[in-house]
Amino acid sequence: MTVPPTRDELLELAELDALGALEPTEQARFERGLRDASPALRAELHAIQDAAVLDPIGLCDEEPEAGLKYKVMARIADAVTESESELAPIASIGRPVAPQRPVPVAAPIVAPAAIAPAALIAPAVSAPLAPVASAAAARDADVLQRVTQAAEQTELERLRSALDRARGHGYMLRAACIALASCLVVAGYALVRQDSYAKQVTLAAISASSREDLKALLGPSVEPFLRDGVPSAALAGAAPSSTGGVIVWADPATGNAFLAMVGLDASRTFELVARDAAQGSEASLVASGVKAHGPLSGMLLERVTDLMGRVIELRDPNTGTVLYRGQLR
Repeated sequence: MTVPPTRDELLELAELDALGALEPTEQARFERGLRDASPALRAELHAIQDAAVLDPIGLCDEEPEAGLKYKVMARIADAVTESESELAPIASIGRPVAPQRPVPVAAPIVAPAAIAPAALIAPAVSAPLAPVASAAAARDADVLQRVTQAAEQTELERLRSALDRARGHGYMLRAACIALASCLVVAGYALVRQDSYAKQVTLAAISASSREDLKALLGPSVEPFLRDGVPSAALAGAAPSSTGGVIVWADPATGNAFLAMVGLDASRTFELVARDAAQGSEASLVASGVKAHGPLSGMLLERVTDLMGRVIELRDPNTGTVLYRGQLR
């Protein structure tokens, strides 16, 4: 008579059963004990099994081998084939049976006495084994090939999708670059046109005024520079913050110069410098403390350096930013 397992033994076997670690004999002993246990003990055993399954300590953190997927797929294919062969008789119930043709029976062949009967029987027993093994190997190879092709197709589709996304992003980036370049071209053209308009407005304001009007606006010190033959130059804006315009007269006979400012910020102070036309030449200070006193104001500069042929700049003395630039010819 088999002795039923004790409560402590059932508790130990329950945890091993949840982890799939019981031998067949232990599995049968645990199932009998579970079947005969009381409802309270059965509930306790189920709770122990649930805790063992959900315990993260018992989970394996190792990566499976690379060929495990293909082995599992091959096992599944074998199981499907076996189940089909087992269920084939049941599936054939009700189907009409095809008439069987009579098989011709050949005359028996009498073996010579010198040949042993075992030599004739042995090939009949061993011959069918090779096709069966080769068929199983061919089936496994076919399953492995199909699984490999499916994996390669999935990877190819993923790469195509990534390539399509990258191509779409490239088109968007190219369109954004073209739009940005267009904006820069328009902004540069607008800045050039603004400088041109400022220069034109300044020259128009000076030329449209008569000598008496300019004397009234700029003072009597501008009168010597209004005669014919005195060189003058309009300084164009060289920075986005440049507004209005500047006119410079230089009298070579007296060595004096006159500065007319139109629309400059009256709250700021500027300095006037001159440099040679050669690139990278050092600038020399012509006048400091230049300041506008209204919409149109002037300033007399006495005994300045020779400004003819030089680049004249009006800039911010604090930052050195050039606001207006022109060349006296």
